[in-house]
Amino acid sequence: MPAVLNTNVASLWASKNLLGAQDKMANSVERLSSGLRINRARDDAAGLGIANLLTTQINGANMGIRNLNDAISMVQTAEGSIAAAQDMAQKILSYATQATTDTMNNDGRLVIKSQMQELIKAINLISDRTNFAGKALLDQASSVTTGTQFVIQSSQSSTDVINLGKVAFKSLGSGSPTYSVILSGGGAGYLATLATDGASGTVFADVAGSKVAHTLVRGAANTDWKLDGVTITNANIAANYTYMSAGGTGQAAGVNTAIEAIADPAVTAKFTDVISAATLFIKNLSDQRSLLGAYQNEIEYTVSNITDLSGNLSAAKSRVIDTDYAAETAALTKGQILQQAATAMLAQANQMPNVILTLLK
Repeated sequence: MPAVLNTNVASLWASKNLLGAQDKMANSVERLSSGLRINRARDDAAGLGIANLLTTQINGANMGIRNLNDAISMVQTAEGSIAAAQDMAQKILSYATQATTDTMNNDGRLVIKSQMQELIKAINLISDRTNFAGKALLDQASSVTTGTQFVIQSSQSSTDVINLGKVAFKSLGSGSPTYSVILSGGGAGYLATLATDGASGTVFADVAGSKVAHTLVRGAANTDWKLDGVTITNANIAANYTYMSAGGTGQAAGVNTAIEAIADPAVTAKFTDVISAATLFIKNLSDQRSLLGAYQNEIEYTVSNITDLSGNLSAAKSRVIDTDYAAETAALTKGQILQQAATAMLAQANQMPNVILTLLK
């Protein structure tokens, strides 16, 4: 190497190496202090892209787990209400069975009817109050057989969903009965269905906003009708009374209809109808609970799967973006040594032009 004054080549190389050592040591310090191997795109552009894609999947999976856990709570809320209604239905069945025995008098049967009516009211209240975060859970008609009630998002993918069918969220209550106008004069309508002398049925009068049941018995030749034993005209019936043509849309509609049809407590066959309706009601509730149980199992298995997925994705992301402290501390130590060596060599290189002074003496 020539002895020159204007350009100290050795100093330039030493300075370059010192700068490189300082940059590497700064990178090591940044990685060790942040815990991330990739702090900006220049550190590893491809790795950063992969890490962002993995982060998207992880965030979607973690939120999906929360959604699914909320869905489990929702399903459990609905099932708990159905279980309570089923207990009441069992009580109605017991009461109706008790009323059919000849050891029970008519006064006792009237009390039983009243108790069954109160149980239906309680079932209606259960159905109405069952909601989750403001969303009604048991509001579907008993006739529903298809359709989706709730869609549970399991991840960030729009197609990764669990559909909960409407059939599992049928209303428990009796619904609002349909009261129809009675036609007079023997025309088409309720009066015409009481076609034989002595035929009886139930009609309802509107008293203070409530429908009050009365027993109607047809007189001879469609005259001399009797309402609760008191003679009443055909025109009076048509003007002031209605009849319940159907129950509501809830699961208990059939039971409610059968109970309300009990006009004469001496007719035990009407209580037998309640037994049949209550038995069917209990079966339908069991089917509904079974479906909700199947949904809950499906959701729980999905939670387990997505939890595993989230864990594996997090491990993959860690391998891409997280700092390996063992390797990085070794790199830091190496950088510190190189920085010290480069600093020492730069000092030596800066002294090299002094040789020229010797030559000038």
